[in-house]
Amino acid sequence: MTHYLQNLWLIACAVVWIGSMSAFAQNAATVSGTVTDENDDTLPGVNVLVKGTTTGTVTNVEGKYSVSVPGDNTILVFSSVGYTSEEVALNGRNTIDISMLPDIQSLSEVVVVGYGATRKRDLTGSVASVKGEVLENVPVPRLDQALQGRASGVQVTQVNGSPGARSTIRIRGGNSILGNNEPLYVIDGFIVGTDFNLNNINVNDIESIEILKDAAAISIYGTRGANGVVLVTTKSGSGMAKGKPTVSINAYRGVQYLANEVDLLNGRELALYSNEDAELRQAALPFQDLNSVPNVDWISETTQDGLQAPISNLDVSVRGQNENINYFVSGNYFNQDGIIKSSGIEKYIFRTNLDINLSDKFKVGTRINVSRLRTENNKVAFGFTLEEGLTARDIFNEDGTYNAINPITAGVQRNPRADVDVKVDHEFVTNILGNVYLQFEPVKNLILKSSFGPELNSYKRNRYNPTILPENLIINAGGDARVNDNLSVNLLNENTLSYSKDISDQHHFDLLGGFTWQTFQNEGSNSRGFGFTNDVTQFNNLNLSDPLRNEINSDWNSYQLVSWLARANYTLMDKYLLTLVGRVDGSSRFSGSNNTYGFFPSGAVAWRLSEEPFIQNLGVFDVLKLRASYGRAGSQSIESFRTLALLDPVNAYFNESPQAGVRNGRPASPELRWETTTQLDIGLEAGFFKGRLNMELDYYNKTTEDLLLNVQIPQQTGFSDKLQNLGSIRNAGLELLINSVNIAKENFKWSTTFTLAGNRSKVLDLAGVDYIDIVGPTNQGGPGGRLVVGEAVPVFIGVEYLGTWKSQEEIDASTQADNNLIVGGPHFKDTDGNGIISVQDFEILGSPQPDFYGGIQNAFSYKNFQLDVFFQGTYGNEIFNSLTQTAFFSRAGTNKYAVTKDRWTPDNPTSDIPRAGSTVSLSELPNNSKNIEDASHLRLKTLRFAYNIPTENLGWIENVNLYFSGTNLLLFSKFTLFDPEVSRYGADNTRIGFAQGEYPYARTFTLGLRADF
Repeated sequence: MTHYLQNLWLIACAVVWIGSMSAFAQNAATVSGTVTDENDDTLPGVNVLVKGTTTGTVTNVEGKYSVSVPGDNTILVFSSVGYTSEEVALNGRNTIDISMLPDIQSLSEVVVVGYGATRKRDLTGSVASVKGEVLENVPVPRLDQALQGRASGVQVTQVNGSPGARSTIRIRGGNSILGNNEPLYVIDGFIVGTDFNLNNINVNDIESIEILKDAAAISIYGTRGANGVVLVTTKSGSGMAKGKPTVSINAYRGVQYLANEVDLLNGRELALYSNEDAELRQAALPFQDLNSVPNVDWISETTQDGLQAPISNLDVSVRGQNENINYFVSGNYFNQDGIIKSSGIEKYIFRTNLDINLSDKFKVGTRINVSRLRTENNKVAFGFTLEEGLTARDIFNEDGTYNAINPITAGVQRNPRADVDVKVDHEFVTNILGNVYLQFEPVKNLILKSSFGPELNSYKRNRYNPTILPENLIINAGGDARVNDNLSVNLLNENTLSYSKDISDQHHFDLLGGFTWQTFQNEGSNSRGFGFTNDVTQFNNLNLSDPLRNEINSDWNSYQLVSWLARANYTLMDKYLLTLVGRVDGSSRFSGSNNTYGFFPSGAVAWRLSEEPFIQNLGVFDVLKLRASYGRAGSQSIESFRTLALLDPVNAYFNESPQAGVRNGRPASPELRWETTTQLDIGLEAGFFKGRLNMELDYYNKTTEDLLLNVQIPQQTGFSDKLQNLGSIRNAGLELLINSVNIAKENFKWSTTFTLAGNRSKVLDLAGVDYIDIVGPTNQGGPGGRLVVGEAVPVFIGVEYLGTWKSQEEIDASTQADNNLIVGGPHFKDTDGNGIISVQDFEILGSPQPDFYGGIQNAFSYKNFQLDVFFQGTYGNEIFNSLTQTAFFSRAGTNKYAVTKDRWTPDNPTSDIPRAGSTVSLSELPNNSKNIEDASHLRLKTLRFAYNIPTENLGWIENVNLYFSGTNLLLFSKFTLFDPEVSRYGADNTRIGFAQGEYPYARTFTLGLRADF
């Protein structure tokens, strides 16, 4: 397939070159004219484009233009910020003068909302929109990666740098403690849930993405809208020239490099450290001959160099329309090798979108997306590689086998090089997402629409650890294999009735009502075998493993949801807007409880101030709108059957023979109810200078109540805890969006998009307790994260690190004198003064929540050249670095940061880096302020440079764009490890901001070609 992409690239370039040469001699006509506004004043800076091409010009300071056209049947497109676009057919004319009418683009823009679409000027809720052309400029495999920094109030954090890795998305902060905090995804009207694998969607198929944020926008999705809603609309043939299909090809190929490095002691330096440690403890030196110590860079051994980590993509699509049909058909192939060896992802995606007008009253259509993914999972625990992939340890033994022995502790350890060389771990996913609809309009503006669709997801994962894996070989454990299978079926039927009506010029109504039902079923199995004597069959025949050690498990899950929804929009005098929304949901996840059904209402008002004479007389605003909303949305993100009592499987021995049985697993919770989020939003929208400057400012305040928490109950009940609705969290913040056209000259344009947001989360109640410890990220270091009433979600905790003990006199004078402390050892603050460092001394040390986050995009164009530069970043957040516990403190036997070369020694008595051997065991090292680092960062996320090849003489080629792009080019950060934008615990809302050494990020360079025919 790689050779296929390379050949296609050469063919495409050859086609463009040959077409250019063959058509070069053709004669082209010249059309000129003058463009004026509604007051007959000349308009400079108007774009004049030959339709279907990138050929064009810009009017000069006198409003005049001159452009070459390929023939008499050409259509010219006139466009300018703040004016309605005009299309004019030449019909043999050489002079075209036109007058353009004002139109504020931000007002006329159509925005998709739940179960419909509306003009942005009519929005009463808070909706962020990212158009497809923005995504096309960013060669990324997942839409969530393309959203980062581009939508105000939407914080996107990629969990790690592995190919296809998901991102966590928080829309106005996280709401839940135990529940899922990811937004709801709706793709072409199909509700796919919060955990949909976005790798199944081709980014270049997307027409637009809308993010619903406030109560008026999200409550139409009821029990699933509390975390926000991401609406994805894919392309269709609508808007294309009738009768003329457009074929588009987009191909790019690139290479990836390790973006950042971690500075560790080299082999000799680590050996010196280890010997110092042994001398202090009066033990034998682990390295008798420092000249024979190896120096192994395990990071380089397990990662690719750039030319070995390629990334390639090919898109082909056809779209068009005629009198009764519009269509979009696409195919996508994507292949990315991971920056870590033996990891990567390969995708095949096919899409068909079709709309057919059967008559004036009936319309049918379908959206079908089929994807096949193959993922080579990462086999290396990268945090382990950083910690225990000793630079002073050989990769191979003298006999050529993989070395599994730690030269310092003599213990058995994994060999990262062996992991990438011999381990097997891959998975296959086949996803079919389809939707078919029938639309009936019996009378004008009364529309009945019914849709039905399935989502089918087939998953299989194969893993095998061979006999030659060093930790297996050294104890003769044999190989082990695991096979996972999973099949899920998701069916959705939605039925809506909508009606719009104008009553004179004063009143306008939009009404929507509907009924929906959705059912989901999932079944899976997990089989595992141990003790394979050879590696011939790997995971393909589990019967060859030790029958006495085999494991087999299976599971089944199902839930159903029925809903009634309604929305009413009312506009008075085109100035005053009112929206009322309500949805009733009933979920089987609450079956057996007293709260199976929930009602989620909201209301919003807006005042279009720019329509008022007293605002118009100011001559300042093109747009000025004030809006406010208030309402509720819910969350049902708990396991199915969670309200019911559960029996757990257990094995017992009778007559020395194992017997399967069950025991009480958890108590019933019939009183469980929805987690409910109530939100207030106040927004201001303003536009200036005929649309050249537009801004949106939002304030929100939302409170989630009835949080689901596991609460301790009396032991005499037979259980230790029970899930209950207790606790609450608040999120409040500000969001700012600015779009500006800074320069619009004849040959040069510069526009900017700027987003900035800050969220303040706060724990209001935790079932009557002051705090809950949530994670112990280090070995024996105690809790590192905590939920504390009155604080952000979460906070980092530990003791304050004060440096090293500088003298015995300092130790003797302290309250900790009886704790076997040594000069040069770590000095921690005894907060309570009792002489013992314990959890009671832990303080709040920071939070992963940034003070603000955002992005800035600058787009430049000069004639046929374009440059797009996008920065993204956060400020004011901290990160918990677990690796510091062993790489800065601790004894030998693990890697150490390079800075420990400056550690305390008798010759360096002022150092605040602990001396080698000053810590006997990890139990002496509490989580402390040295673990906490500044996670503020600024990243040059993408840079794209493109050139539009002139096509006026190419005839059948409408557009050719050659581009070069770079991703993750620069990172400004103080973080010790690879990247501060990681999450060791995935999307868990209460455990964000922890790092240990996750899969590193790549710096990517791609060269691409896009052509339309």
